[in-house]
Amino acid sequence: MAYKSLPVVAAVMFLSGCAVKMEPISDADVAAAAKHDMEMIKASVPPISGPMTLSDAIARALKYNLANRVKIMESALATKNFDLAKLDMMPLFKADGGYSARTGKNATNSRDYRTDIESTSYSYSDDPQHWDGNLRFSFNILDFGISYLQAKQEADRAVIALHARTKSMARLIQEVRTAFWRVVLLERVAPNVDGLLARADQAMKDLETARNEGLRPPLAVLEDKRALIEIIQQLETMQQSIGAARIDLASLINAPSGSPFKLKVNSDFPALPRKEPDFDKLELYALVHSSDYTDEIYNLRIARNESRKAIARLFPSLEGFGSFNADTNHFLADPSWYEAGARVSWNLFNVLRLDDVNETNEARRNMTVARRLAANMAVITSVHVSWQEYADANARLDQAKRIDDIDKEISKLTEQSVSTDAVSGMERIRSEIRALRSAVARVLAYSDAQDAYGRFLLSLGLVPDVSTSLNAPEAQLSAKIRESLDKWEDGDLPTVETVGVMPDFIEDK
Repeated sequence: MAYKSLPVVAAVMFLSGCAVKMEPISDADVAAAAKHDMEMIKASVPPISGPMTLSDAIARALKYNLANRVKIMESALATKNFDLAKLDMMPLFKADGGYSARTGKNATNSRDYRTDIESTSYSYSDDPQHWDGNLRFSFNILDFGISYLQAKQEADRAVIALHARTKSMARLIQEVRTAFWRVVLLERVAPNVDGLLARADQAMKDLETARNEGLRPPLAVLEDKRALIEIIQQLETMQQSIGAARIDLASLINAPSGSPFKLKVNSDFPALPRKEPDFDKLELYALVHSSDYTDEIYNLRIARNESRKAIARLFPSLEGFGSFNADTNHFLADPSWYEAGARVSWNLFNVLRLDDVNETNEARRNMTVARRLAANMAVITSVHVSWQEYADANARLDQAKRIDDIDKEISKLTEQSVSTDAVSGMERIRSEIRALRSAVARVLAYSDAQDAYGRFLLSLGLVPDVSTSLNAPEAQLSAKIRESLDKWEDGDLPTVETVGVMPDFIEDK
């Protein structure tokens, strides 16, 4: 009999539970998984063909940056959660079945109600073993209402996830812009750094020779060597910053490890807009397109539906049902039958919770309103601060350009003096390193200005409209990005032209 094996099954399950223990994954297995993942990454990213413009680098980052892919997947998951929430509104259609067995018959006797005499015979109406099952259709009005509100909340959360994806794209574009210009500009001075570093090394050897042969006083040689070591340290720091910038950019665009790539720009220092924009219009645009602010508006609508759910749970539950049932118990006159009915249930103590629920809902609403207003002020502040930082970066760029021009003149005059033996070779190297340092300061100042302008665009929530083009070829995606970048860098910034009607869930009531 099946029931005789139940103790054995229970014992096996108990012993199996006791046998579970920690099983750390070995380093070798982790290494194998890591190698497999590295191969997947390499296989999913095409090689770089030809020099890349800024728009090419951004297009590649949007298509292949792994962190951006995570945001895309999170957005897709939020959309799927919304689809699942909609299914919760469907009626319940449930199939149920089972088998029961016992060692003896379920026999009972009875006692007479009037005489209180117990009968001497036993009877039973259930087979010791039998199957039963049913198909049940039910619909609960309260559950439907709550599921409907839950689905609306999941819809809003899906939109918030989409905003997070857009924000991630905007931040990625900003990071690529910064890294791109840093690499381009530092590589322009890299040959000068390498050449000057080689001359500094040779000057160090010449100083050592002069000291050994007694051509110069030892103290003067040591002072020049110390100054030369400081110069070499500065040059090596410049070299390291160039390498770090390339690694940073390669990571952002998901360039294959160790693969060389070249960058190109139309001019050394493309002009950036200097005219102060119309902040009244830009503030409204930034608020409309800032996920930090718009998400709080969606959170307010989510909070409103949460309040409605809390109120709905206080109402009675009305459920209607119908089912088809079957049972193999041979004592039954009808082994299969239909059943239908309705049921109302209500926890009467819910009436006592009404005030608490209303107070909680009001507190929730006040919190979301406060967060919305704080986000509004934060976005506006970010717009003004980022523009001020951009203006300051332009001022530093102008100063760096002046110093660079002066140091170039000094280096040129020093070079002429060296040819007439008016100054020493050490003074020439000092002049060259000063000029190079000024040139590097200028390119870094321009890179900072590009970074500051990118942060200003980020504060406005500006993102190229490429949501439907991410699966397009890189060249097509790059062209669309370049079109937007050219407009923004010319100072042609979008504004909000129309203002709609205040949503009812935002009005203070």
